[in-house]
Amino acid sequence: MSQSAAAARVPARPIVRPVSRERPQPRLRVVAPAPRRSAGGLALLSVGLLALGLLVLLLLNISIGKGAYALTDLQRQQRALAEDRQALAEQVEASSAPHMLAAQATKLGMVPNQSTAFLNVPDGTVQGEAAVTKAPKSSDKTPETAKRTAGAMAAAAAAGQAVVKKQATAEKAEKAEKTDTKSAKRSTVESSP
Repeated sequence: MSQSAAAARVPARPIVRPVSRERPQPRLRVVAPAPRRSAGGLALLSVGLLALGLLVLLLLNISIGKGAYALTDLQRQQRALAEDRQALAEQVEASSAPHMLAAQATKLGMVPNQSTAFLNVPDGTVQGEAAVTKAPKSSDKTPETAKRTAGAMAAAAAAGQAVVKKQATAEKAEKAEKTDTKSAKRSTVESSP
């Protein structure tokens, strides 16, 4: 009884297993294969990019070559101009020699003066005594040349006087500026605690 009583106590239940839902199986059918992209397009793109790169490199190389030729031509021109400048500087030095200046002055009708006077530009004083010199009688120069020469000398003297005045004015302004600067420094030093 004990077994039957135990069996009577526990009702026997059937074990229920979950029912699996069966999915309906799809129908199988034959499908056409997916179209494959050909590698020819990629290869064509790669070759095109390579050709473009080489073309750009070629153009760059040509441009650099032209620049090199232009640079060489400019350097050649620079050397020629430097030689011309040096030749002109030598001509100026040769023309500035004392004997050449004396010859040019004689051509213009000027005569050497035995009594010389010097102008001191900073303060405008004259040192020495200037006397009028007369040309020798054999001179065939016209008085017109002498007038032009005298006019040029007068203009040079006036320019020298103007320079002296400008320098004097500049010196006065500089002194006044220094004085103003010193007084401003003193006032700032005195006013600081």
